[in-house]
Amino acid sequence: FPSIGLSGVISDMIQLPKAAQLFLAKYFAGRTVSLAKEDRDFSGTTYDVLLADGTEIEFSSRGEWKDVDGKHTALPTSFIPAQIINALRAQHAGESIVQIERKRRGYKVELSSGLEVYFDSRYQIVGYDD
Repeated sequence: FPSIGLSGVISDMIQLPKAAQLFLAKYFAGRTVSLAKEDRDFSGTTYDVLLADGTEIEFSSRGEWKDVDGKHTALPTSFIPAQIINALRAQHAGESIVQIERKRRGYKVELSSGLEVYFDSRYQIVGYDD
């Protein structure tokens, strides 16, 4: 087995779908990728990326983000639908988004307070969990 070092990470990065590579370059520019791996299971292929700052990003087989987890650190918001940002500013001003996940019928957003906010596919708030 080859050793896993920086060269292994670079070769894994090359295997990421182009859309995932572009997402990382645009929204997480300047952040170092610690690990990138491909996960295959019965439901298909996903890609998991771990950044040096602890942020974890899961991508679909097409390279679309599925889950972005800042591990309690504020995420950049430029990739998040504007309607979600606007709803959160109106209802939860001053809170930052630390995780966002695409669900089958919408989105789950975790705020810096630990509150989880659920949105439907039309970006309307449909529920909360803490």
